[in-house]
Amino acid sequence: MKRIALALCFFSSSLLWAQQPIDSNVNNGEELIRLMHKTYSNDWYNHLTFRQNIFRYREDSLIQNEIWVVAYSAPGKLHIRYTDFATGRGWLVVNDTLYSFNHNKLIGQRPRLHEQITLGFDAYIVSPEQVIPKLMGLNFDLSLLSITTVHGKNVYQVGDPQKHCFWVRTDDLLFYGIRRVTEQGVNEMFFNNYKLFYGKPVATEIQYFINGKLSLFEKYFDIRLPTRLPQEFFELSRFSETRW
Repeated sequence: MKRIALALCFFSSSLLWAQQPIDSNVNNGEELIRLMHKTYSNDWYNHLTFRQNIFRYREDSLIQNEIWVVAYSAPGKLHIRYTDFATGRGWLVVNDTLYSFNHNKLIGQRPRLHEQITLGFDAYIVSPEQVIPKLMGLNFDLSLLSITTVHGKNVYQVGDPQKHCFWVRTDDLLFYGIRRVTEQGVNEMFFNNYKLFYGKPVATEIQYFINGKLSLFEKYFDIRLPTRLPQEFFELSRFSETRW
């Protein structure tokens, strides 16, 4: 508990918790999710493919770098390959379950409600009636809503920043980040450097911090928004043969 208190003191210098008046049209997290969906649902993407350069850090030093190949399809489906397709290493996220593969063989599975996918992608294209229960299942207190400033950006803050909250930019309603406090300390992640592809916004950089220190940096490239992706891309039995 002492470590958590110290971490909170550290972050108070970079996060301004002073409350500002709430937009009269947005009174809680549920209404914010509905507004995000209403604003973008007619001009968002159902499918996304990209490569991402992964940089892992420990104590501010780079310890690993590799490239992943990724496909996303709404609602909440991911297909990720480590390095390339030939290795047979990667995982699928389907029906809120994560399936791990090595040498093209299924080696494990576990429940996985994916916070970033739910808030950064699904929230804009999937019905709020599906998204809101997932966020409640992830222990976000959707009754708590304020406007604050995080790293110089004005954001809607949903949830308790001393426990678990997420941020959405006030100017364009794009997802900005998540904060979770555990016994091990403070974990934060941020969607940054949004760019337009075919007129649609895609975050091209994601950063993860543990107690204020960068632990993981993802940089997206070769970004494409296909009009469709075959359902077979997300079927366990077709993992070994899937290519894009």
